[in-house]
Amino acid sequence: MAMMAAVPERRAIFQEEKRFAALAEPLVSTGHLIYRRPGHLEKITDAPQAEKLIVDGNQVSLSVANGPTQITDLAAQPELRLLVEAMRGPLAGDAAALERAFTVSVRGTKAAWRLDLTPINPGAAKLLSAVRISGSGPNMREVLLIQANGDSQYMSITPSA
Repeated sequence: MAMMAAVPERRAIFQEEKRFAALAEPLVSTGHLIYRRPGHLEKITDAPQAEKLIVDGNQVSLSVANGPTQITDLAAQPELRLLVEAMRGPLAGDAAALERAFTVSVRGTKAAWRLDLTPINPGAAKLLSAVRISGSGPNMREVLLIQANGDSQYMSITPSA
């Protein structure tokens, strides 16, 4: 966590696969990520459709294509807050924030580590079964979100300049 906390800003490209039981093929998207301490996270999807998700403090804004921007307060959306903290907590190196929301298990070495997160709140566990994050040094490389219904999202992350 100390290695992660020492990085003030990160930029990366991603490829994400969303698997739903109702679909035969995964939905694949690509784009880039930006994180700035202490709590700013951007997920900018380039393909197949432009989308911009920005988390700044406790506010989330979402713009899809040329549509209007939707703004949400994380305090009013505990399920969304849990997903945000699953990403933001490791990026910030904030073990305390992760331990408030998840049972945390860490394994591996600095060169190849894995972080397993299981929601503590029973209500949250009805939606999200687990989060698995792997990385190397101060960089996240993979994120797997497993929903309680079996659907999943897998993101591969490649740091960029």
